[in-house]
Amino acid sequence: MILQFKRYNHEKDFKRVRSFYIDNHESTHPYIWTFERWNYLIYFVLDMFEFSIEKIEATIGLWENENGNIIGIVTNEAEGRGEAFIHLHPDFYDKFVLKEMFELLEEKYAIEIEDKKIIKLRILDGNTELEKYASERGYVKNPNTIETTSLLLLDEELKLPEIPDGYRIQSMADNNNIEKRTLTFAKAFGNYWTKDQVQPHSYIELQKCPDYRKDLDVYAVAPDGELVSFCLIWFDEKNKIAMLEPVGTNPDHRKKGLAKIVVYEAINRVKKEGAKKIYVGDGQQFYLSIGFKHAYRNIVWIKEVNE
Repeated sequence: MILQFKRYNHEKDFKRVRSFYIDNHESTHPYIWTFERWNYLIYFVLDMFEFSIEKIEATIGLWENENGNIIGIVTNEAEGRGEAFIHLHPDFYDKFVLKEMFELLEEKYAIEIEDKKIIKLRILDGNTELEKYASERGYVKNPNTIETTSLLLLDEELKLPEIPDGYRIQSMADNNNIEKRTLTFAKAFGNYWTKDQVQPHSYIELQKCPDYRKDLDVYAVAPDGELVSFCLIWFDEKNKIAMLEPVGTNPDHRKKGLAKIVVYEAINRVKKEGAKKIYVGDGQQFYLSIGFKHAYRNIVWIKEVNE
């Protein structure tokens, strides 16, 4: 089967790409993203790092079958990092298509590091076909750069831990205070008072995302009224799965169990709507203590790209 390449057109293709991630989840996961990462790229990362839609349209590539259905995507997740992702339905691993995909990402995503042009491609550990082709093109696996995804099966409702005195749990549906929400985001992820500090306008854009729900954006409020811990959960109703992204706590309020409380509250909310699995793009002990288990790993493969 011959697949046709086309450039991403935001107005026509945003929802089509979203549907590709959702509709193919059962047959392609974990070879492709869950849909919240696509939402974040378009509705948050672009605004936070001041990227233009035109830049995205010039760098993202789509591959379609003869019926016009998307079966493959090449994308990055943030401009200027040298990162690349290949999302291709396993039924269409073809050397001609892979050649086109690699040529695109090497042309569009390579960055200069110490006078060398480098590309960093993330490949699912154990995806032997893609690993083999990458190796043939000169990519080398970097086992020290790993992205772990963990999974929680929802067999029973999680019992909410006791909330510390003076704190309370709310969601953005209760009080949509975007300024406080972005402030605690910046403090939790260490970019407060830096050039990369997230600004309210980026969160305003995120809330325009068709899959964002204020009632699933859960946070803890401190006795002084500050928002100090948060968990945003995304619910894929079709596949009955949910994704935690992001989770964080103001460093001044850690070691109180607040992160676990907001995570449990968010998970219980989607469980009531039928969620069966929860994913999180992290493998740290905090999530293992809740009951998550490591599910799979993406490993960075690096290549020096010649001009």
